[in-house]
Amino acid sequence: MSSAYLHSTAAQRPLGSDDVVTTEHVGAELRRLRKAARQTQADVARIVGVARANLTQWEAGRYLPSAENARLLDDHFRAGNSLVDLVEAARSPAPAAAGTLTTGGSLLEVFRRAGAGLAGELIRDGDGRAVGWRHNLQKRGAHTTLATAYGISAMVVVGEPYLDLHSVVKDLYDRRSEFGWQGRSEGRRPEVTAAVVGALFQASTILTAEEGLAYLERSLDDRTRTRPFLLSSALRTSVRLAPDAPLTRRLTDDLLAARLDFDGVPLWGEKKEEGLVSPEPSTAHTARAVVALRELLRAGRGSDEISDAVDVATRWLVERVHPDDGVSEDLALPQPHGRPDVRVTIKHFTSAWVLQALAEAPQVPVARLSRALNSLWERYEPSRGLWAWGSGDLPIWMTLDAVTALRAVALAFPAPQFLPPSAAE
Repeated sequence: MSSAYLHSTAAQRPLGSDDVVTTEHVGAELRRLRKAARQTQADVARIVGVARANLTQWEAGRYLPSAENARLLDDHFRAGNSLVDLVEAARSPAPAAAGTLTTGGSLLEVFRRAGAGLAGELIRDGDGRAVGWRHNLQKRGAHTTLATAYGISAMVVVGEPYLDLHSVVKDLYDRRSEFGWQGRSEGRRPEVTAAVVGALFQASTILTAEEGLAYLERSLDDRTRTRPFLLSSALRTSVRLAPDAPLTRRLTDDLLAARLDFDGVPLWGEKKEEGLVSPEPSTAHTARAVVALRELLRAGRGSDEISDAVDVATRWLVERVHPDDGVSEDLALPQPHGRPDVRVTIKHFTSAWVLQALAEAPQVPVARLSRALNSLWERYEPSRGLWAWGSGDLPIWMTLDAVTALRAVALAFPAPQFLPPSAAE
């Protein structure tokens, strides 16, 4: 890291070479540079070509600017690469603490393997231009909208610095329709639009927060209110774009209303519809809902009702003894022009979502954390640096979920056993 940052802030203890750099450090330095330049957030956002909402969330330490945006900000403030170095350090998770490993390796190496594995699967056209990723990395085939969004987001998490995603981002943006983005089937797909909007907003300036919210809202339909997966996916993206937007508040109310009563404990199942027979609470759906609501609390837009819902669900997740196995659900997608509905199977990497849900919870038992981590590592393919479903497929979303979970845990806990068991024996 450049020494320029280490001595730039009188209000903070200078960071040493062994300190863990967090998103909060980046936000504090970005805020310091802006104030030193006597500029408002609106000024800086306009000059570097981003939405003010982006800058607000970066300064608040909730998210990191992309490599491209970090460079623009560094150039604007004439920071001599110190801001670029700081963002890169914050994006790369810290190695496990001394004593955790006995045979070498680190979480950073796992992330590098994941980045290299995904980069190697990037599809290019006949001119060598990068166009995106396929859903199942184990098979040949064309790239898809949803898989490409997942690939972009995964690259943002692992901080892969050697891949130019400009053409991928532009191609993905150009695939938009009246109702946002669609998957391989027609009709409104809120989970696809949420994934694409989130990826574009993190990785580039091609999409404004206002535009992203508009597409996200148009992708929703009445059935969304019955499916916690769709609600939590849309809410998580909406919070990132604008935590105080009317859409964010509406999605929050709908997600809270989608809970079912299980012996006096309000939790999320796969769906909330009339006529359900003996529904059961779902670990995956409850964890996804907790992650989305925690985003809202982190953004300072929470309430007692939201906090209580998160606390109740988190306690249930902590006490849950059922294995954190992957689960599936079916979605019926209404098709235009009166055509029959199309059924799509959605799979959930339960352990990855449990880890994200527990990452900010107080007093999580080590045994519970380890159990979820072990489930996550059971699906890891070290030779590829990617994560596999039980069938042997390599769905790109599993790697995104895994690295997102590992990064969340790495930032929240001092020294958990991050690496797969074979690396720590």
